[in-house]
Formats: sequence, C-alpha cells, structure tokens
Amino acid sequence: MATLRFRMADQRFFAQLSGDFNPVHLDPIVARRIASGEPIVHGVHLLLRALDSHFSTASAPPRLALSATFFRPAVLNEAIRIDRSDDGVVRLAMNNGVTLAEAAIGALPPAAGPSGSAGTGRRGPAALRPPFPTVRTLPDVVDAHGELDLPSAASVRRAFPRASRALGSDVVAAITAISNLVGMECPGRDSLLSAVRLELTPHTHARQLTWNVIRADRRFGLVRIRICAGGLAGTVDAFLRTPPPPPPTIASVAARVAAGEFAGQRALVIGGSRGLGATTALLLACGGGAPIVTYAAGAADAEALRRDAGAAGLALEILPFDIVDDKVDRIADAAARFGVTHLYYFATPRIFVRRQPPFDSAVFERFAAFYVSGFARVCEAVRSVVPSLDVFYPSTTAIDEGHPELTEYAAAKAAGETLCRVMTASTPGLRILVRRLPRVITDQTASILAARALDPIDALLPVIRDMHSRVGGGHR
Repeated sequence: MATLRFRMADQRFFAQLSGDFNPVHLDPIVARRIASGEPIVHGVHLLLRALDSHFSTASAPPRLALSATFFRPAVLNEAIRIDRSDDGVVRLAMNNGVTLAEAAIGALPPAAGPSGSAGTGRRGPAALRPPFPTVRTLPDVVDAHGELDLPSAASVRRAFPRASRALGSDVVAAITAISNLVGMECPGRDSLLSAVRLELTPHTHARQLTWNVIRADRRFGLVRIRICAGGLAGTVDAFLRTPPPPPPTIASVAARVAAGEFAGQRALVIGGSRGLGATTALLLACGGGAPIVTYAAGAADAEALRRDAGAAGLALEILPFDIVDDKVDRIADAAARFGVTHLYYFATPRIFVRRQPPFDSAVFERFAAFYVSGFARVCEAVRSVVPSLDVFYPSTTAIDEGHPELTEYAAAKAAGETLCRVMTASTPGLRILVRRLPRVITDQTASILAARALDPIDALLPVIRDMHSRVGGGHR
C-alpha cells in the first residue's frame, strides 16, 4: 500500500497535534536511556498513517471495530512498509520483514454508536498544557481517571485527510488524543503503548476524551484504560516501563571506598558519562584517584558528574570524544597531559538492537567498531605517550550463555578478548585485565519485565581494586 519514513520533523509535528510531548519521542539524550536507544515514533501516529493509507481505497461501514497491537517500537529514518490483507488486517513492517504493528478493521452490526456525555458536542480550542509528562508509579495508576480536550478538527483533517473523510475528523481527533493520554497522562512519562481496541461510529461529534483505569497488573506493569469520546469507545493497553536507573551519587559511592584507597591512579575512563563508566569514575574519585571521563553524546550528564565531584572536593575532568568519528589524537594528547596510568574502556553502542537472525553482519560490524577496532586504536594511542598502562576491558557472560538475540554482541566481545590477549603479549608495558561481567543495572539493561541484574558498584569495585593492586597499579 505505501512506505513510511519518519523524521524528527514528523515527531515534532505530531507532538504539537496530539499534545504528546513525551521526550522519548523528541529527545535523543533521553531516548538513549530506554530499550530502543533512540527516539521512537508515536504509536498512534503509526496507526493513523496506516488508517490514512487504508482509507485511500476503502470506505468505512456505518459502525466498525478497530484493534491495533504494537509489537516493537518504530524508530526514526527506517523504512516501514504498510501492507493490507484481504481480511482487512493492515500490517506495518520493516524491510527485513520484522513486524512493528498490526491493525484490524472490520464492520460491526448496525446499532446505536457508543456515546458519553462528557465526550459529545462541539469543542472549543484545546487548553494549553505544559509539555511535561506526568510521572506515575503503579500505585498512582490504580483508579486514575480524567478527561482530555481533543485536537482541533481542522488540524486533524489536514494531517489525515483520507481517514478524516471516512471516519469524521472528531473520531480521528479522538484516536489522536490516545497518544496524549498514554504519553502524558497515564501511564505518562515511562509508558509504552501496547494495544487499542475500539468501536467507532463514523462522523459523530466529540469535544473530549474521558478515561479511567480498569486494570493495573503489578507483575508486568500492564495498564488497561477504558476510553470514551462521542462515537468512539474501547480500551487502551500500555506498559509502565521501569524508569531509567538514576546516576550514581557521591554519597552512595563514598560509603563503599576508603579515602585514599585509589590514590595514584590517573585514569582515563572511555565512555563515562553514565552507567558503568560514571560509576567507575566516581569510585576512583572517592578513593583518591583522578579520573578523566570521555563522552560522545551525554555532555549534560558528563558536566553534572564533573560538577558534583567538584562540589565534593574530588578531582574529575571530562573530555568530548566519539570512538567512531573522532581521531584518537585527542585521546593521546589528553593522556600525555594528564599522565594517565590506567584506562577503563566502556564505549559501547546500543546492545539490544533489531537484528536479522541467525547472524546480522551489519550489527556485528557495529559492535566490532567499538569493542575491537575502536578499543585497539585507543590503547595504541595512549600507550604511545605513556611508559606503561593498565587497561580494563569489560567483557560479558553472554559469551557463555548463548542468548540468540545477543549473538553479534557476544561474538564481538569474544573477538575483543582475543585482541586483548594478543596486545598484552605483543605490547611491552601494556597490561589488560578482562572480566566477563553479568547483567548489570544500567540504561542498556532496562526492560519492561524485571530481570536480575547486579548493582554497578558491586560489579566494578572489585575490578578497580584488582586494577590498583596489579603490577605498577597506583604506585608509579
């Protein structure tokens, strides 16, 4: 039927239309802390574009049922095909065949359409609201309810003309408002749209969408919401995601190390603005070491780390560096100026990514650019300007566990381990410590379902102590 491709301009347009300004759709820095690792397309926008394509060649019955299931988030700039089967199922999939969402459209027996007193009648302009999503925990969601003004009929007609002609602009506006409900109101900031099941009477009028939570599943974080807006009624399912883990704090780290424990370590922490790198940097600083932290995209995170350390009287510097795009001369210059003794390497792309099973060469090459060639370049650059260097290379227990979705990741880490052995044997003054870490609580491991993961301090403190006690460690 059609091929879609969403750009950031499309994200901003739909945010303005729907009122859904959730940063997971608009802010690349916020989005890198969730499972997709990059801004995701509004699910309702996907659905409406599919409906607009469907109604370019189909008419709407007097009453219809619309159900949609969202299997995977769509991200920016990827080609998404819309196909329609003979039974009215509209499928949205990427070019590699991975299904993102499916929508089923069917006729209902003639009957009085759904209605609700709060959702009928013509509406005035929508009230302006601050574009900040509500933050809710699962207890906050239970019994939550409210109402939302709908987007303007004229704006909806311009955005989705074919769907508006078939269903009526108020009905399309009510569907659009579902995005505002899920992304901004309930569940709010940490939401992920899962499914909608609606009964529609085309060309009925509405001014508001009323909603109330009818189910909140504590096991899976699933929230079911009943909605009504004039000629539209049904349910919306959304997951309440686990919020991103908070960054490490000086207080939490300082309680675990002794003052002066890591004195003498002048450490270069590659990829240290968040996650394991930030934890390592604070452990070193609280223990009397002097870390210099590099960052690629997280300038604000790195600056906050530097500011917090400085306020506590700790030494910590930051340096912008992209392992893929920047020349390693910047790292060599910093290492020489700083007198680096240790290097901790945490540079990484997104780990959980879409892949083509059983083995995706492009995904493997992306991992290898960080874990093999990028690591080699950094080590060679630093070792060229310092007399000796202790390096930590974080590997993964995924090499032993054989998770199919981590095949390329594990293969690249295994190749990195081989490289570490070769470089240690062939480069005088270079000592590389390799540890296979289990799943650790970071942005990368955040998921809807709770999974067992190790606290970053528990994972890294033994490593840093081992690095400090090794030959030459902390005694230069």
